[in-house]
Amino acid sequence: MKDFVTAYIKGYTTCQMNKINTHLTQPPLFPITLTSTLPFQTITVDFITKLPPSHRYNTILTITNHNVSKASIFLLCKETIDTVGIAKLYATHIFPHYGIPLKIISDRDLHFNSKFTTNLCNLLKI
Repeated sequence: MKDFVTAYIKGYTTCQMNKINTHLTQPPLFPITLTSTLPFQTITVDFITKLPPSHRYNTILTITNHNVSKASIFLLCKETIDTVGIAKLYATHIFPHYGIPLKIISDRDLHFNSKFTTNLCNLLKI
């Protein structure tokens, strides 16, 4: 009888929605430590998408200084931009002023993987 009731409750949608979850499904958080006190050495990158078109742009690439001032730089681009295009934007607008970052933090967007760093190094002939 106990096995029948347990199996019934596991399959009953209302019970599952109201049940208190005692097993957390979120991974533990790890703090982001400061690596440098220079500006734009640890950056966070993300896109603001689905904007109404302005001239020929519909997306904004945001690059935020994570360590020191939390300053942000906003670069206009298209939603169809690829990793090479992002590396060109960084090499043109950010690198001349702040150099190469020590750490890049993103939301696991496919644009900000090792190909970004490889393309940036190729553009800068490193």
